[in-house]
Order: sequence, then C-alpha cells, then structure tokens
Amino acid sequence: MTEAQARKVYKLAKKECCNCYDGFCVLLDTPCPQCITRSLICKWFIRAVLPAYFPLYVELTGDQGKTKPCAVCGKLFVPSGSRSVYCTECADQIKRKKAAERKRKQRSSVTF
Repeated sequence: MTEAQARKVYKLAKKECCNCYDGFCVLLDTPCPQCITRSLICKWFIRAVLPAYFPLYVELTGDQGKTKPCAVCGKLFVPSGSRSVYCTECADQIKRKKAAERKRKQRSSVTF
C-alpha cells in the first residue's frame, strides 16, 4: 500500500468504521489495527467499510473483474450471485414494483 493509499484508509477507518473510536478498536480494546499498519488487516474494515468506497476498494484489492454496473442507476456493485442485475438499493425498488404489478394482475383476473 502506498503512502497516499494508507492515508485514505486511515481517514476512512476513523470516519466510517463503527468499531473505531478515536483510533481505538472497540471490539479489541486496543489501538485500531487498520490505523497502525500499512496493509489491509482488519476483516471488518475490508468487508463492511471498504466496499462502500469503490475506487479505493478496486485500487487496494484488485477486484475489478467481480463488479457489474447496475441496470437501473449504472453504479458499479459486487454481485451476490451470477444472476444479479441490480445494486441493493435498486433491487429493493424493482422488487416492490414487480410485486405490485403481479398483485394488480392477479386481482384483475378475479371474477365474481
């Protein structure tokens, strides 16, 4: 990790990681391991915080090939399966719209 990348990671850990409080890890009750090293060491940081900042994530992990653009908004996301088409935010919206359409069609075919 370069010096510039290390600075970005340090700022990101202090600002966004829920376990980092004033440079200390709440879970480990020690100085934050991600803040004191120049490598990606904290599993929580790698899995929960870093993917939200995609350019830095790709720069550090090299997982560019595992990403797809969302069919609705175009934002790059890491798919949860091989058939994933939407990012998590858009998937919720699309799921609601399709469910409403399905129920509307189902209710219109009912005769008394």
